[in-house]
Amino acid sequence: MWEEALRVAKANGTTKELGEIAIKVAENMGPEKGTQFLIKNGLVEAAIDFEANQERFEAAFKLAEGHAKYKMPEVHLKYALHLEDENRYKEAEEEFIKANKP
Repeated sequence: MWEEALRVAKANGTTKELGEIAIKVAENMGPEKGTQFLIKNGLVEAAIDFEANQERFEAAFKLAEGHAKYKMPEVHLKYALHLEDENRYKEAEEEFIKANKP
């Protein structure tokens, strides 16, 4: 029923809501196919969020750099939080600064 959910979100939802549903669809496909699915459907922002949520930060940075530079601080923030969870505080501090969240 994912296709039906996407159809309804496209017809009646906001871009954010469509992205959220598309991310759920992508999670069921796996990391590689999920990202390709999102990009194919023109949901680059959702693809960046998907990659960051999957802790594939290198891919998230690459997508943000190439398609949505305004998402870079958000990716830096997610990466900083990830590093902080791993007790890598020095690296996390640098990422928080890059995210403009010192």
